[in-house]
Amino acid sequence: MQRLLLIFFALVCFVSPTAAQELVEQDQPGNLKTDLIWQRERLDEEIATVKATYQSQLEDYLYQDKLYRIAYDQNKQLQTLVSIEDLVQKAKNLGMKRDEVLSSYLNLLRLKLIATEGIELSLKTKYIGQLEATIAYLQAHQEILQNLHDRDQVASSLTTFSNDQGGVANLANEVLVLLSVGNLQMIYDKSIVLKKDIDSYLDEKGTLSLPAIDRASSETNRSLDSAKLKLDAFWADILKQRGGNWYLAKFYEDLPRTLNPIYVNLSQSISYLNELLSI
Repeated sequence: MQRLLLIFFALVCFVSPTAAQELVEQDQPGNLKTDLIWQRERLDEEIATVKATYQSQLEDYLYQDKLYRIAYDQNKQLQTLVSIEDLVQKAKNLGMKRDEVLSSYLNLLRLKLIATEGIELSLKTKYIGQLEATIAYLQAHQEILQNLHDRDQVASSLTTFSNDQGGVANLANEVLVLLSVGNLQMIYDKSIVLKKDIDSYLDEKGTLSLPAIDRASSETNRSLDSAKLKLDAFWADILKQRGGNWYLAKFYEDLPRTLNPIYVNLSQSISYLNELLSI
């Protein structure tokens, strides 16, 4: 049992959100466990591939940004037709790379959202749809920009995107909040299962009813119940708002303070679970 607890601690501390489930995998009777394991491994591999692609594209984007800034400064000094044309081309290349890297980043968030347990299903479905729609928009914008050559058209396309950029940032921030809370929910869910296993283990040993163990077990339950109340309140609040007006995004800037009470309860619960086995 102590070995089981140590394994659980390792999962909580070191396993990324990618080691989870496919969204469509709802433990349906027809799904074999080997199929589920294969799906999870495939998803992990896809996340690793997209992450590597994103990092490479980000480096390329930063390089294109440097070239654009050089062209901007040169045009500011020279004010020639050649310098203007070079600036337009550099701005176009930068815009295309920006669309590309944002598409990969949002796709990475999409995959992690699919893989993360603990997120309310209707919210997961909703945000996966929003991510996919935004990725499609970015890809279409990149294709349009690639086929533009007129300076005014390029400028207009870049301006249009700049006006929409706030929505992209808010969407990403909302998904990051969901991923953070989903991971805490996953830890809580696993803690509840582990608590039941520990109770069964102690009951088999005939020590569960001992006063010291009974008090420790009750204190552990109180800590877990407190975490559950906070998590349930968060999900209920979000579902009530239905994500309108970027309601969830407001939590992003203050995420540590928002999640810290839940984290404290869960950390305390895990410590109590460890102590239960040592009494």
